[in-house]
Amino acid sequence: MFGGARKGSGGWTAVDAGPEGIVAASVRTPEAPGAKPKVLKCAQLGETELTASALSQVAKKVSAGFPWTMPLSRGDYKIFVIPQPTVEPQEMAQSVRWSLGSMLDFPAEDAAIDWMSIPTAKQMPGKPPNLYAIAASQHVVNARAEAFKKAKVSLAAMDVRETAQRNIALRMQKAGEGLGMVALNPRGVQITFTFDGELYLDRYIEEPIDPLLTGDEEVRDRIFDRITLQVQRSIDFVNRTYPFIPVSRIVVAPMPAPIPLRDYLAANVAEPVEMLDLASILDISETPELTEDEAQSQYFTAIGAALRGADART
Repeated sequence: MFGGARKGSGGWTAVDAGPEGIVAASVRTPEAPGAKPKVLKCAQLGETELTASALSQVAKKVSAGFPWTMPLSRGDYKIFVIPQPTVEPQEMAQSVRWSLGSMLDFPAEDAAIDWMSIPTAKQMPGKPPNLYAIAASQHVVNARAEAFKKAKVSLAAMDVRETAQRNIALRMQKAGEGLGMVALNPRGVQITFTFDGELYLDRYIEEPIDPLLTGDEEVRDRIFDRITLQVQRSIDFVNRTYPFIPVSRIVVAPMPAPIPLRDYLAANVAEPVEMLDLASILDISETPELTEDEAQSQYFTAIGAALRGADART
């Protein structure tokens, strides 16, 4: 379902669709050690459904000759942590499918399945390994792929939103550092913890941000308290479950509106809390619209998905 990073492709183009519209970005893979990935083009449409017509329109604006990927909408897939099956590699797909059978609200045989490891063997050799298992209805996956086919756009992989955020964390993570990232979008808050370029924990809070913009201070603080509590619990979980991961920073992704979440977290979390400016990890010289926080937030997931080629990570 999710394909792989294509070495030598030069980069990726990603398109993301949701209730706020369609956005797409083409990102060139760094050509030299230490160089930044370069956002070559980005574009948006007011349409909310990724039809073949809409895809054709956006492709004309951002196509850079790269393979395409698409992060699935949050309701299109489910992600689980399960024990890694002790089977031969060629039997892994069927074993993961069998493990997910009782967890899905649709037949497992109708699911598109993929997985990624949660590495612990090196640091905790006695701990049974787990993995992230991702499942989406094959009907949904086929419908998304059909739109690309009709638009004559080369879809090479489908992605999930957690790995898109991980890809961005990878670009700013220091060696040996556990990094927490909090990304707020109009429909909720995604929290991830990464180490050595791998995703070790994800949390999602379904919390529309409208009350943060129009509500009173009491409403705002209630939402901030909920986010802060989840961040604190996540840090505690990482410390207990993965003691080899030193969580040294919490990074807040660019905001879709002026919301003082970073200040609130900094006042209530022991670890340093920073704001992320995508210009610090990406070359945006050809896409100056990305200097604005609101635009960085809008393109955040699409850019993260397009970073799958960087460092040859899927």
